Amino acid sequence: MNTPKKTIILFAVLIISNVFSQNTVRLYGKVTDFNNNPVDSASVWLKNKINGISIKDKRKLFDNAYETFTDKDGNFSIEVEKGTYYCLYAIKESDYGKTKLEYWAWNLPLYDDLEINPKYDRLEVYGMNAFEPQTGPFETYQVFFRPMSLTKALKLPKKITSEIIDIAPKVIAKEDLKVQINGVDVKILSLNRVQEYSRKKYMYGYFLQILKPKAGEIAIPASEMVKGHDKISITLHAKETNEKGKGEYFIKKIGN
Repeated sequence: MNTPKKTIILFAVLIISNVFSQNTVRLYGKVTDFNNNPVDSASVWLKNKINGISIKDKRKLFDNAYETFTDKDGNFSIEVEKGTYYCLYAIKESDYGKTKLEYWAWNLPLYDDLEINPKYDRLEVYGMNAFEPQTGPFETYQVFFRPMSLTKALKLPKKITSEIIDIAPKVIAKEDLKVQINGVDVKILSLNRVQEYSRKKYMYGYFLQILKPKAGEIAIPASEMVKGHDKISITLHAKETNEKGKGEYFIKKIGN
């Protein structure tokens, strides 16, 4: 008995669909400002790093692996291929560089559905990175970030002749920062300003050493967590310019 062609085609489509669904996960969330107002039509990009790019091609440093937009309530949802992605970027394009700077999340291990809720304003918490110091009892993380103020950026001359691009707050105190691991407020043990070399210039960044929360202590929904990872969140309120910003980083657990 011959199998009808339509049945064969339908069966093949079902197989392909099943394989695709096993290799993809859902990335979703809500984009808001710091008053928790939803941002409609905001762009949400999932990006990978492109190696070997020259300074002339600096705008092409990231590959836009996926892009979606928020609805009128600030919500977004997208199916993506499983993998670890370099970063996630969110902002309404009409805001960028005029009234707001973007939100970034870094080192996203997307192997299960994940909820990310970007929040942005006029201060960018950029270039977050983190590592666990190689000394026991493995109770801290070192975290780097580069804060960038829109107010200060707009005052820069068109041609920058100095070796330092000074758009970071001049002073950041511990009380200006809210640092969380898995939604739990953590203690800042040290805070140090450093110079970061970037694109033939220097900019100012900060190193934090933070104390990990107690084992198993989590204050965010499971939907915002990644198994085997800690989620580090930094919210900064710069008193100098009265600007706010937020950034996040997922770090694989190594020590206790």
